[in-house]
Amino acid sequence: MNIKEILRDIAYKSVLSPPKVKYCSQTIYEALLGCCRLWEATREKYWKEQAHYVLDILLSIQKSDGGFDIGYDFNFGRLHKKGQSTSPELVALIALTEFARLFGKEKVKDPAFHAVEWIRKHSLDCGCGKIAIPYSPYTINEVMIYNGTSFACGALGCYLGQFGGDIELKKIYHGMINYLNSVLEKNDEMPGRFWYYCDQSRKDWDELRRIKIDNYHQMQQVEVHSLAQQSFPHKVQLGLIQDACDYIYSLHKQFSVVPYTNDPRFFKNQIHLWGLSSVLSGMLEASNVVVNRREQYREVASDVLNWILNNAWNGKTFEAILQRDGSYVKPRVYMVRSDAWVFNSLAAAAKYFGEGKWNNIARDCFDKMKEVDFSGPESHATNKKKRLTVSFLKKLQNISTLAKARNIDKEN
Repeated sequence: MNIKEILRDIAYKSVLSPPKVKYCSQTIYEALLGCCRLWEATREKYWKEQAHYVLDILLSIQKSDGGFDIGYDFNFGRLHKKGQSTSPELVALIALTEFARLFGKEKVKDPAFHAVEWIRKHSLDCGCGKIAIPYSPYTINEVMIYNGTSFACGALGCYLGQFGGDIELKKIYHGMINYLNSVLEKNDEMPGRFWYYCDQSRKDWDELRRIKIDNYHQMQQVEVHSLAQQSFPHKVQLGLIQDACDYIYSLHKQFSVVPYTNDPRFFKNQIHLWGLSSVLSGMLEASNVVVNRREQYREVASDVLNWILNNAWNGKTFEAILQRDGSYVKPRVYMVRSDAWVFNSLAAAAKYFGEGKWNNIARDCFDKMKEVDFSGPESHATNKKKRLTVSFLKKLQNISTLAKARNIDKEN
């Protein structure tokens, strides 16, 4: 290890260490969805008990406005502040509807109603029958990122299927589907369609951010749309699901392991397990609605499942980040949020593929999450100390770059 690597390791373990987060909403709703899927797959009493246990945690972190917050500060193009509800966290509402479907509505009907009212309140009419929702409406009440509308739309569809709803809610659901279908893009050299990560109508993106296609978020969008399609079907949504899946299917055939994005400059071209696992669960749920593509989608799901189990499982937890060849990335830190996403995807494998080694691994994974109270360090999170440190290091780097440039000028 050279000096630069040693200093980076020291910084990561001190001033740049990931902040610890208590009950990140994603950890909790992914764990709940996984418990529901495993109970549906196995009918084991253990998973029913754990579903009730995790549900109580999820209900305890629902915000007073009916929405859900990820539980920490982070930058999505603007600084989201901890405590503010966001549209991507509405996957929590999907978890509530799945619990209602399997175990009864009484315990979740009021929290689910409050969550769907949050959607009603923050939806934006875009005209021409299209409706969207801001990613973080208390930060900026404008559309910046497309996937927030997918998560709200999927949650709303699941809610309508389980609890019903009025004409306005159905209009919002249909409008969101129309909007999301309208912003899907086509690459003439590839099948299917894709979403850019950022709203292309905005003028405030730099070119790199503008061209970003986030393949892992696309499959998370596919998953929630597929769940909604099973609960409250819509013809346009069915086509949307197939197009989005066919695009990722072609990437899988091209790269074997689907890359995080379309450009290796993002995320060091590494594999983030929380996202890759969504290719598994997204393809499985899509295979349940796009029946003419079932065999192909499940082939991808099987490949991803095997890659994850063969490369990422270390016997106790899943490695959060891997190189594309499957090797580990240092520093190796247990990320409970990442494991929650993988756990839910293994549960989907148990539901659709039946009994396999993934069942026991899912149990070990869940027990480890429960052992740490579903809380821990979060690399996605930021805080004031970390932001100030990063800003200071960037200034030092700029000074160093400027000094080198001046020395070169003197030499010439």
